[in-house]
Amino acid sequence: MTASRQGWERDLLAAIDDRAAELLDLAGALIRIPSENPPGDDPAVSDFIAGYLDDRGLRAVRHDGGDGRTNVLATYPGTGRGRSGRHLALAGHADVVPVGDRARWDFDPFAGDVVDGWLRGRGASDMKAGLAGVLFVTALLAEMRVPLGGPLTFVSVADEETGGTRGVPRIAADGLLDGVTGAVIAEPSGPGHPTIGQKGSCQFELRITGRPGHGSLSPLSGVSANVKAARAIMALQALFDITPDIPAELAEIIAVSKEYVRIHEPEDFGAAFDHVTINIGTVHGGTAINVVADTCVITVDCRVPFGVRRDDVLAEARRLLAEAGVEAELTERGARSEANWTPPTDPVVATLVGAVRELVDPEGHGVLQWATSDARWFRQAGIPVLQYGPADLPTIHGFNERAWAGQVVDAAKVYALTALRYLDTVTGAGATSDAAPHGKGTN
Repeated sequence: MTASRQGWERDLLAAIDDRAAELLDLAGALIRIPSENPPGDDPAVSDFIAGYLDDRGLRAVRHDGGDGRTNVLATYPGTGRGRSGRHLALAGHADVVPVGDRARWDFDPFAGDVVDGWLRGRGASDMKAGLAGVLFVTALLAEMRVPLGGPLTFVSVADEETGGTRGVPRIAADGLLDGVTGAVIAEPSGPGHPTIGQKGSCQFELRITGRPGHGSLSPLSGVSANVKAARAIMALQALFDITPDIPAELAEIIAVSKEYVRIHEPEDFGAAFDHVTINIGTVHGGTAINVVADTCVITVDCRVPFGVRRDDVLAEARRLLAEAGVEAELTERGARSEANWTPPTDPVVATLVGAVRELVDPEGHGVLQWATSDARWFRQAGIPVLQYGPADLPTIHGFNERAWAGQVVDAAKVYALTALRYLDTVTGAGATSDAAPHGKGTN
């Protein structure tokens, strides 16, 4: 590393420390703007993000994802004189899950304050604190006119929490990620353990029919679709027993991820990495308490490990239903993806993990996750990606969501070092002469 780049790193880290309160205020402001999805219409939070960028000389591009979803992008071009030809995206989603029963929160779910060192409110962990971090760092790099050797694009999308396609898939299809060679999503993670891969998603609906009859005569009269559905639900639990054919190159990262869970999670969920998990999400059947149900509809959410494909899960589901004697119409719905990852040797992964080891945890390393996220869309677009962000993991999607304020600051530092190093920061006299910020695309 040259002395000049060391200087930029030192100055940036010092600036983040000096302006930590500003970063936390930004995260709090995002939390205080409700953007629950569903329903998913979040013009206020998108307008806030775009205004923040515009006010700091980064021309915000407001991208219409459809159905009221607005994505926001902005690019700081750097000098364009880097040796690597790289283009980094720092990304996140602005939508959050619904707050649920407010009476079960110990504080206002849109508080956005810091109390006893905790940033509090819906989205504090998933993922407005991380989004604030990448937004703040992008603006700071532009403000300081850091001579990045390639473009840095900030990306905020509005349609992640329901697995929708109006966010990353839409901006990728519209060409707004063209040229991006690596991405970091500020999704919640362990402080020393970015997530570099995730299971696939196979969601489907079962429609089961019966024959109505008078409830007083059941089971002598009619055929209950609800009883058949109960048999179907129990039969589908055997999807967990599918044996994956794990590729040799993934055996080590699966073992590492299992060990991480054993040490860091309150329960040992390690088996999730090499098994199909099955969640019966909803069950809707019957018309009245005294009528034998003629129809029952079940929705099922399976997460699919490496070595198993969605088609394998669907085929086994049909076999299990037939074995149980249940006729059902099976239709694939919702999120659909195969298990996917970015290898630890990829430059964007190696760069961010190196920053984590230097700033947060000397033993830091990448792990897999059992959930799905926008990372799959980046990978489907051919863009290597990993996830790293501040979080109090047990509170994600629950009541009393929060994130440790110190982690919010640490994550911002990791983003800054990753951008400097991945984009091969230009050094030397006059390096900042053409590093003025601008937007990408057209409004």
